[in-house]
Amino acid sequence: MRRTDPPPRHSLSDWSVLFPYWRSGEKWIPLAMLGGIVGLSFVYVRMAVWFGMWNQQFFDAMFAYRIGTCLRLLPIYIAVCILSSGCYVFQTYLTQVLSMRWRLWNTRVYLRRYLSDTAYYRMEHRGGRDDNPDQRIADDLSQMTILSLRMGLDGIQAVTTLLSFSIVLWNIGGAFDFTWMGHHFHLSGYLLLGTVAATLVASFLMEKLASPLIEADYRQQHVDADLRAALVDVRRNSEQIAFYRGEQTEDLRLSHYLANIARNWRSVVTYTWRASFVGDLFNGTASIILWVLLLPKLLAHALTFGEYSRINAAFMQVRRSLQWFMSNYTDLATLRSVLQRLHEFEHAVSQPAPHDIVRIDTAAPGIDITNLTINRPDNTPLLTIAELHIGQGERWMVRGASGTGKSTLLRAMAGLWEYGHGTIAFDIGHAIFLPQRSYLPPGTLRRVLDYPFSTRHEDAYYAAVLQTLNLGAYIPRLDEDACWDTILSPGEAQRVAIARVLLSRPAILFMDEATCALDAENERNAYAALLAALPRTTIVSVAHHEGLRHFHRHEMTLSATTGSITIT
Repeated sequence: MRRTDPPPRHSLSDWSVLFPYWRSGEKWIPLAMLGGIVGLSFVYVRMAVWFGMWNQQFFDAMFAYRIGTCLRLLPIYIAVCILSSGCYVFQTYLTQVLSMRWRLWNTRVYLRRYLSDTAYYRMEHRGGRDDNPDQRIADDLSQMTILSLRMGLDGIQAVTTLLSFSIVLWNIGGAFDFTWMGHHFHLSGYLLLGTVAATLVASFLMEKLASPLIEADYRQQHVDADLRAALVDVRRNSEQIAFYRGEQTEDLRLSHYLANIARNWRSVVTYTWRASFVGDLFNGTASIILWVLLLPKLLAHALTFGEYSRINAAFMQVRRSLQWFMSNYTDLATLRSVLQRLHEFEHAVSQPAPHDIVRIDTAAPGIDITNLTINRPDNTPLLTIAELHIGQGERWMVRGASGTGKSTLLRAMAGLWEYGHGTIAFDIGHAIFLPQRSYLPPGTLRRVLDYPFSTRHEDAYYAAVLQTLNLGAYIPRLDEDACWDTILSPGEAQRVAIARVLLSRPAILFMDEATCALDAENERNAYAALLAALPRTTIVSVAHHEGLRHFHRHEMTLSATTGSITIT
């Protein structure tokens, strides 16, 4: 998404990402925990109602100078305070445990969907709003669980408090009788009605003044993620940047991302202070609202201090309950933007991969290509293969000028290229693709050599393979845990990838210039090791070096002008 594009509007469908966990097979334990948390909320509210009644009795006794009654009331108060604190602590513990369980479940589900059917690859190579999936999985899911649980439970408690104290405020507030224009009016529960009206007016003002905060929060998560991704790029390519002496250019690039953050942050600050102003102003004037509502009782001399204490407590509880929307407005804006980003992520990973180029998994040896047309992303033809059979154990070298589609052909065979149509049949489960730059995961060298399989071999086998590829110096470091992509040179990394092939012994091997970083001697040695160890493995190599011709019996030359192939 370009930063100049307007963010999408928030919709009710974004809230759907909250529900899968509560409908899953693991729902009963979290539902029981949620029930316990809600039950404790009811208990906590009932205790608050009791405290209001206790305050009225205590202060009426105090101002009537009944010291004995006051002393008898204190032990009960202390006991209920201890019970209330215990309920609060246990409720907090259950909420934290439930939040972590929910986050872990969501993260596992999102990771499975992200890593299935090469969704991670398609999201990275396809433009759209589904950028920075790492942030959505790592950060947005955490924010979603924490914010939704906290605000949801606060909302439930607010409703419970509202129902409980509305009854109190209605009963003790009495009615307001007045005459206007010759008509007599009797207004029951006027304290409650006045409190509700004042809170609704303030909430309406806040929504009108601060609603753009949702879009500003949405953009802020985008620009923050862009800066983090750029910093990861610098770390991943630190050596190349150092060779180019590109520090100043990188500083300018990162400063650009930082300027985007600052520019959008000004919007966030503007709409946040609007929300804060309305909320703080309402809080500051709440006492005045209560005094105005109590004027009829004051004029009628029908208000004791104990009754005022109970009315004030009930008024504050009702006001805070009705003020849930205002108190949580900024967090609610953040949650809505997080849900929007997660909904976009779910939509992106649920999109089926295009299968116009059909790959058929077959146990038959070799590779069969039928009516294959590979297009460019704009759907103009790039390469056409009417029919081609590559037999078991054959070695094919794919050649052609840059841009003729050599690497694209291998991407189509791997199921990574979605533009075109045709059929490719081979034993997919026993094939390995080696790109120019192989992935070296963090961990021990033994784990790097076994990637992506979980099989283990004898130490002597690892040592023999490493020795064959002139990597004997790394034999003592097999169990060393390190970031091997920063330790190994490009040539060593390519030889480690060849070692993986020798260890896993695939039926079919595709190599996309997988030895381009090797010197001539090590390249010849690597191919000689492959041919000697894997005599029945079918090998298709994209390569330019003339010295590799004698390792391949067949050659496929791609034409840049006709988009066809020549077989020799």
